[in-house]
Amino acid sequence: MDNPNYTTEHRKGQHLLNEERYEIEVRLKDGWSIYKIAKHLGRAYNTIKDEVERGTVTLYNGKVKRYKVRSRQIGLS
Repeated sequence: MDNPNYTTEHRKGQHLLNEERYEIEVRLKDGWSIYKIAKHLGRAYNTIKDEVERGTVTLYNGKVKRYKVRSRQIGLS
């Protein structure tokens, strides 16, 4: 099925893809800054910063905070 409107190119106002969320998680574990991640993904700094803030969870009785992709996904069983 050909869809002439389908593109993998980033367009303003679109949600982050799950692949991008996984990449954010990996890059944060590798010690990358939010600015560097945003530049790498071709996204706005605030988009990545807001995503990290919303997806950060506390672990080990509140002693550690980490960004987790699974906390951002809806409808997982």
